[in-house]
Amino acid sequence: MPTFDSGAYFLTTLIPIGTAPIADDGVATSPVHALRKRLSLLPRGERSPFARSTRNHFARFVVIDDVAYNGREQPNTLLVAVGPELSIDQKYKDMLNPVIAQPQDHLSCPFLFFASDFDAASGADSERDSYLRELWTKSEAELKEVFKYCLGFEARVTDAASFAKYIADCQIETTMPFHDYWLDGVPADQLPSVPLKTLGLAFAGIAFVVFAALYWWLFPDFLRGLWFLLAIAGGVLVGGAAIVLYILDFGKKPFPAAPNSTLPEVLKALYLRRQFTRFAIDRQLDAVGEDEASAQRLYDSFKSFIDANKPENVAEPTQQAGSIGI
Repeated sequence: MPTFDSGAYFLTTLIPIGTAPIADDGVATSPVHALRKRLSLLPRGERSPFARSTRNHFARFVVIDDVAYNGREQPNTLLVAVGPELSIDQKYKDMLNPVIAQPQDHLSCPFLFFASDFDAASGADSERDSYLRELWTKSEAELKEVFKYCLGFEARVTDAASFAKYIADCQIETTMPFHDYWLDGVPADQLPSVPLKTLGLAFAGIAFVVFAALYWWLFPDFLRGLWFLLAIAGGVLVGGAAIVLYILDFGKKPFPAAPNSTLPEVLKALYLRRQFTRFAIDRQLDAVGEDEASAQRLYDSFKSFIDANKPENVAEPTQQAGSIGI
């Protein structure tokens, strides 16, 4: 389930933007131009509306005007060389003619791409909806200023529940999520289990091979070579099918959540990194000292560091959501 992996929900949406002219501060303009202006004014860092959520790791807005044109469809070069000698249909003749324009794909309207990665217990719709309702409750004013240029928003969205429904209706499948908190890989005992159908096929493949060996040994007639090859081929096919099914089934299952990877825990880790870096710099002389006084000062200062920064307390003190840098 690519939308959910490693304890995080990866929300991806494409929301149509209006095309009818509007007035922005008394000036006639297009919704997509006004939206770009609004996004450029959206607060960033600790003042970002997404920083008010204790679940949101990442969020992004992108305005998509149209799909990119990759150039003309290239014909078969061999047919181009001998084209005049062949009787080919008109469609292919038009493709060979560089003067005749080829069909191009275009969007019916601009779209607002909205993506967000947030902590979730599962990939259920209820997890997505609870996040969106929280986001609306904490950042309603800013969200209205962004989404009001999208089709149907002002008519449909009146509260947190209708906002969650509006965004959910524009959701598309996330096919390639990114999650980098498993630094050393997922332990083998936490990987998804092998399904029974895959185990059954694997055992069937082994049975085919065992049958071939027994038949070769017990029935030494002139057909034993044929039966042996058939059994081996069957074992390879069934075993290969088991491997393919395992890979496909394994790819659909989410990895378990990495330890200490929720947003509050990540923020606490970033805060401790910054504080401990300062501590290490300030206490270099005591660390290299060989006398008892230096050791005692280092011990006392580290105890003060622990008391002040409370490593086991995730809630406080900690780094503010949205802040960047060490």
